[in-house]
Amino acid sequence: MDSVARPVPAAASGETLSAAEDIRLPLQFINDLAASQSMADIPAIVACWFRSIFEADRTSITLIDTDTHLKLIALEGNDAIPRDTPIPIAGTMVGRVFSTAQAEWCNDLARSADLDAQMLASHGILSCLDVPLFSGNQCFGTINVGRTICNAFDSGDERRLSAMAHFIAALMHIHRQADCLQQLADRDPLTDTLNRRAFIEHFKAIGTSGRGHGVALIDLDHFKAINDRFGHDVGDRVLVQVGQLLHGVCRKGDLIARFGGEEFLIAVQDIDALDFHALLERLLQRMRAMPVETGQGMIPVTASIGAVCVAPPEPAFDEIYSRADAALYRAKSLGRNRIEFAPAAM
Repeated sequence: MDSVARPVPAAASGETLSAAEDIRLPLQFINDLAASQSMADIPAIVACWFRSIFEADRTSITLIDTDTHLKLIALEGNDAIPRDTPIPIAGTMVGRVFSTAQAEWCNDLARSADLDAQMLASHGILSCLDVPLFSGNQCFGTINVGRTICNAFDSGDERRLSAMAHFIAALMHIHRQADCLQQLADRDPLTDTLNRRAFIEHFKAIGTSGRGHGVALIDLDHFKAINDRFGHDVGDRVLVQVGQLLHGVCRKGDLIARFGGEEFLIAVQDIDALDFHALLERLLQRMRAMPVETGQGMIPVTASIGAVCVAPPEPAFDEIYSRADAALYRAKSLGRNRIEFAPAAM
């Protein structure tokens, strides 16, 4: 009886699998994988389908989170170790599988000293099989299947799951590369905000919901004079600090873009006019409190803001931008360093 975790050697090159080790995959599983839009979609699909394919009571996927921990990012079935739990690499079976990139199975988890094995056993999972998500020369996570009986797994199970894990890892690797390329295509490289094209695409996709949303066009005051007097390095530093400030003030899911040289555009979702005005006031106050250091002393940074509140039914983006631009023009003409709201649409 297998009572402790066992590392599993890789199959010899060219070795033929027996008919019992064949894998028959549901067509819908393949279709679901093909329909995935990014690397983030794949773990949930795999966890769901692998529970059925491998007749498991629990399936989970971990990915590397920090130098010392993995994170459980997908789960189906028994929730002995809940989703989003950080799992130490040291002292765990899953951490060892990740570190060595070698599959292991344990057919009596209650007798294992590993932390994760004890957590699973205490919630009724008595056998488990862990395989690495390995692509090229990089291991970036693991797949685990567990059952509520002892002696549930053997070398044939390991070979089937490892083969599928290699396929899934390769697919995730391709998606991750595509995500990185998309990220590069969508971001302003200096401020790490969206570029103009990406902002418009994302904005058209979000629509309006709840209280609607606020859109603000933010133009840094006298930015050309900063570049002319202090040089473009200082100007770039100002832009970077403003981008960081916008990320700090806005919420996750809000859109932030560098729309031109010194012009930023934000879209804050599910917010009314009063709260949006308070958010923009907070933005200006923090900006005034963050002068940029130069070799000639500190220089102040302020901005003029033109804002629009958008409620259903949503007008076209060009109309929203035009109204924000008109409000921005008023803010500049009234002395800069201020917020002006566009009048409500008729």
